[in-house]
Order: sequence, then C-alpha cells, then structure tokens
Amino acid sequence: MRSAIRVVNFVLLVSTGLTVSALPAQSLSPCIRQVRVSMDRELFSLTRGNVRAAYTATVKQTFEQTLTDGNSVHWTVETVQARDEAGRTMHQRIEGCEADSGGQPQLRIQTMIFDPAAKATTYWTVGPGTMALANISHMQEPTPQPDLKDVPRTPSTPYRPQVTREDLGTRTIAGMEATGNRMTEIIPAGQEGNDAPLKVVHETWFSRDNHTPLLAIDDDPRTGHHTWEVESLSVGPPDAALFTPPANYKVWDQNPRPQTTADAKP
Repeated sequence: MRSAIRVVNFVLLVSTGLTVSALPAQSLSPCIRQVRVSMDRELFSLTRGNVRAAYTATVKQTFEQTLTDGNSVHWTVETVQARDEAGRTMHQRIEGCEADSGGQPQLRIQTMIFDPAAKATTYWTVGPGTMALANISHMQEPTPQPDLKDVPRTPSTPYRPQVTREDLGTRTIAGMEATGNRMTEIIPAGQEGNDAPLKVVHETWFSRDNHTPLLAIDDDPRTGHHTWEVESLSVGPPDAALFTPPANYKVWDQNPRPQTTADAKP
C-alpha cells in the first residue's frame, strides 16, 4: 500500500529554501478516529501571468479546543499536496484512524487528483476498511442560471463586523521570507446568542517572492484554534507516483463520456 505522507521534520538542501527532503513517519498524533475539521489552501493560486508552478509540499495542520467541561481536544496531521507540469493537482486528506486486522491503529488517507484538461477528478482511499477502488468523476455542464436582475429582492441591512487589521512584519517559514497580517473581529454580545463579546482572530502569512500562502491561523472560541502551515516546499516536477493509484486498485469511471468522432482512432 503506497502512502505519500511525509514527516514534518525536514532538512534544507539548498540556500534558496525551495528544495527539501522529508523522512517518512507517523503523520497523525494522536491517532484519532475521525478528523472533523480541516483547512485547505492551494499553493501558487495567485501568480503573475496566471502561470502556476509545479511543486510538492508537505503541509501540517494542528487543532486545539477546550470544551465547556474543561476537557480538551487536540491533534496534529501532515499531508502532501502537489501540482505537475500539466496542471494536475493532488491533495491528500486524512480521514482518521481505523484498527487493522491485528488491532493496530492505521491511517485512512484519501487522495484526490484534479485534471483541468480532462475536467475530471480521480480519488481513492487507503487504510483499514477501504475498498481497492479509484473513482473517476467528470465535471458536468453547468445548468443555465435564471436572469435575476428583474426579480425583486427584500431589502436588508448588511452585517458590518467590528474588524481591526494589523501588519505583522516578516518572518521565515519553510525557508522563505513571508509577510503576515492579522484580522481581529469582535462579535457583539447577542449577535450569535453569546452573553459577552466574542473575539475571532484570523492570521495569514504569504511568501514575499511568489505570494503563495505559507501559514494560516484561525482562532475562534466557538470552533477552536486551527493552524495550517507549509513545512516544506519543493518547486519543480513532482514524483509521478503521487498521481497514480496503488497498483492493486481498480479504476472505475462513474460517468464516462461518449466517444466522439474526433476521439475515434483512424
């Protein structure tokens, strides 16, 4: 069973900080049954000339929450994401842990590949209790939307939160210089059924060179403290194995498109 999960500890190999090596290790601590909350961001989504680089990255997420009874929930997870030179993207999501046939906890990892040229998504899951099946799903043609310009709308007063913004300066993340900013929102008492005002903090850090996200922190007393951080980033063609289902997996096209005359072989 192939797994592309990598450890968070890494060694810089070149002075640019853009090529790293990672060692395999357990990637969920503690090994919980289900990961209910997950953040996801795409690297190099904002680029000059809409040219998106090929890359491989290791991303770490952490979650902490204190419950009303004083109990606490916390976990750490690392996954891999990548984009190849054809523009295909690969994202992993850890679904949690299940006991294997020997009673030992093992990760359940879902891998999702999106191919913009084929407008298709391929996904599969590995781990205890999973089927050796890779599914392919094609994007459907969009449904025409109604013309809403003449539809009357009930007027309302937009919610205007109390927000302050702060420049956090620069720091080094995954070997790259990053600039950060913090947005703090105060939710007034009674707005969400709360007895007292709530303070919600969103912090983001972007690479100065290519404006790709490197670190995001969401701190909300209603949902907990969640971080998303790039631990390693390698710019260049990724390993082709990251885009390939395990060898023993059957590939099933859920809605194959009919072959056209142009597709037919001479």
